[in-house]
Amino acid sequence: MNFFAVFLRGVNVGGVKVLMKDLTTLLQDTGFESIRTFLASGNVVLAAEEADPLVIKNRIEAALLEHYGREIPVIVQDAAQLDHFVQEYPFVPAEDGIARHRYLVLTSTTEDAAAILNNAPDPTATERLAALGHGICWEVERGDSLGTPLAKHFTKVASKFLVTTRNMNTIEKIDAAMRAASA
Repeated sequence: MNFFAVFLRGVNVGGVKVLMKDLTTLLQDTGFESIRTFLASGNVVLAAEEADPLVIKNRIEAALLEHYGREIPVIVQDAAQLDHFVQEYPFVPAEDGIARHRYLVLTSTTEDAAAILNNAPDPTATERLAALGHGICWEVERGDSLGTPLAKHFTKVASKFLVTTRNMNTIEKIDAAMRAASA
């Protein structure tokens, strides 16, 4: 059995309501197993016989379209991909007295991540930014996750690229759940 982390983009915001219990049922009906959701923002761990994340992505997006009557894009990561982000996250906590949120901006490809960063404004003095394959690691001062030029850039590029931003605490919990499930 292969385990995957699935991140639905833009659910439970802007009028796109997907209840996690309904999502679990839909994914079970689509043939997935060992389904576990995290928070109410479209974070899922599931198991499948299939090993290709792209096949999993296509199956889930087709099921979501059929059920909800609208496209709901997803980013799917296999266990190795997600664990790579957790293990290689480049920032250690700064000892400057500033409380920060740690984020992972997931994209579809390394090229997308590079294009997003190529046009990004410079981080503020309290932000940190780094590319990590098809992910972008970003730290921002607490309370400023929507206010900096970089935060606004990530929101803006979502109309052109498939991106979704998750708190690293959530990514770490999902990674731990995937490792436990596959043990």
